[in-house]
Amino acid sequence: MRLIKQNDDDLAAEEAMRGGFIGAIKYSTVALFAGAVLHATSPRFRAIRPPQKGWLMVAAALGGFGNGSDTAFTNFERRDRELQIRIANQKRHEILYGNPNTDQKQATAASLSTPTERSDATSSSA
Repeated sequence: MRLIKQNDDDLAAEEAMRGGFIGAIKYSTVALFAGAVLHATSPRFRAIRPPQKGWLMVAAALGGFGNGSDTAFTNFERRDRELQIRIANQKRHEILYGNPNTDQKQATAASLSTPTERSDATSSSA
């Protein structure tokens, strides 16, 4: 996706960061649960020192952050591209067939302004 404006770039970065934090929380929760189960059942995992267990949690959080931010950014690009296609199709439709809302508004405005002009014409001639 080509980001043209700084605002679009900022929105994409915010979306990626939000998705990254959500992914990190999800992966950390799973890693914490798996670590608790392994600590309760495996003597080999229990023998691992706490700093190394902490690094395993950090690795899980980083993996979750990367996966979540990539997924969120891809979804942002997809939504933005769908919006661009929808706007292009709408413009193409308006060029080919006209805009019925504009025609209706013009017809309504003309019908509303016509009685006022008639009443002005009759009052000025009287």
